Amino acid sequence: MLALTCPNKFVQIGDASVATISLNKESPIPLHVQLLNQLRQLILGGEWQPHERLPSEPELVEQLGVSRTTIRKAFDTAEREGLIYRVAGKGTFVEAQPAAVSRRLVGFVIPRFRSTFDSHLLLGVEQVLKAHEYQVLFCNSERRLDEENRLLAGLIRDRVDGFVIWPVQSDDLNRELFHLSVRGFPLVLMDRAFPYLEADCALADNFGGAYAATQHLLELGHERIAFLARPYLHLLPVAERLAGYRQALRDAGLELLPPLLVGEPFEPGTGYTLRAYADASGPEIQALREQLARPNRPTAIFAMNDLMALLALKAAALTGLVVPNDISIVGFDDLDVVNQLAVPLTTVAQNPLDLGAEAARLLLDRLGGYRGAPRQRRLRTSLCVRGTSAPPNGR
Repeated sequence: MLALTCPNKFVQIGDASVATISLNKESPIPLHVQLLNQLRQLILGGEWQPHERLPSEPELVEQLGVSRTTIRKAFDTAEREGLIYRVAGKGTFVEAQPAAVSRRLVGFVIPRFRSTFDSHLLLGVEQVLKAHEYQVLFCNSERRLDEENRLLAGLIRDRVDGFVIWPVQSDDLNRELFHLSVRGFPLVLMDRAFPYLEADCALADNFGGAYAATQHLLELGHERIAFLARPYLHLLPVAERLAGYRQALRDAGLELLPPLLVGEPFEPGTGYTLRAYADASGPEIQALREQLARPNRPTAIFAMNDLMALLALKAAALTGLVVPNDISIVGFDDLDVVNQLAVPLTTVAQNPLDLGAEAARLLLDRLGGYRGAPRQRRLRTSLCVRGTSAPPNGR
């Protein structure tokens, strides 16, 4: 394309491609925020060069299937951040040299953006970092280690200053995250820490939350309370919840039942669990039905998280058990869906906004030069008593 000139800055060298932009309309992240995030990555990562012309608003509306308002919101913010400039009658272009503030970047990596829990994590991170003039580039790893490695390497090439990450569960020492921690690169983990990773971590008070949930069931009169989980009890949040559950039973002088372990040792997404719940499908539900059909079944279940609690609710219904009359079920997390059930789930609530904010504060310390030992910050949880817990039948 021929170069054009106008006073001060307009020197067009080519057209940026809309094919490099992809939006997820099922994500809880607003579309204009997703678009802004991708503009930041394309421009600051160097894929779109200075003075390249961006696709026009009508082109983006047609290709992405979004409203013009969505495009304008993203463009307006990108212009304020010094990433793009507009020339009347010519179009929108990549700024010659992005503003200094826009080069203060933090990468935010999470398994998936599927609920308001995830979007509130991001919001908590952004609120703290923006106050210190950092921009956040966010992406999801799809719960795959290879994708997490690829994203981290790409964000390093984009010259981010640090990371806030909800890491994929893996003991692979060859992962990119391990190499970054060895180098002392500023990063903060969310939800889970690993013995081989020297990094700060912000997580829920899993022990305290589990203790409170189990104590609630004990106060209702339950004595046979089972802990429901997938077979990866070594994962830090699961191990801490199991420990809190067990301590509550010990303090009450009651027998510790073996954990109910169902499914495979991996973390399925919300979509997998919701499909299994809706279709009454999957090996987890069948295994739970067999457990609940036994004469010495538990009268209450404390599930490692809300997704497992959903499977327990479906299995109980298929077994002919009425919740909470025949069996009580308590979860952990307080996801959106559990308060919308016909019988809303009793659960332990995390505060994702606070969790994200605390992770960001830990990272700011590291970016500011703090070189102390890794820290773990546990955030308070709260018990939400709803409709799935009640005294055992006959009490």
